[in-house]
Amino acid sequence: MKFETFGLNVAKERIKKDLSAYELSLRLGKDASYINKLENGKINPSLKMILAISEELNISIINLFKE
Repeated sequence: MKFETFGLNVAKERIKKDLSAYELSLRLGKDASYINKLENGKINPSLKMILAISEELNISIINLFKE
């Protein structure tokens, strides 16, 4: 899996939804630095977090991993 691709797609979808990283972090119950690290491919999210992000951004998990 390429978590760099995942992170970039999360950032793109977050921006499309007009959400700041801080707003997304609040909705997910995470620290804003977590979102920053995730979007930059520095951390690998758990399956539970991938599902939560997918639901929050209203996008399928598979689309978050598409190149």
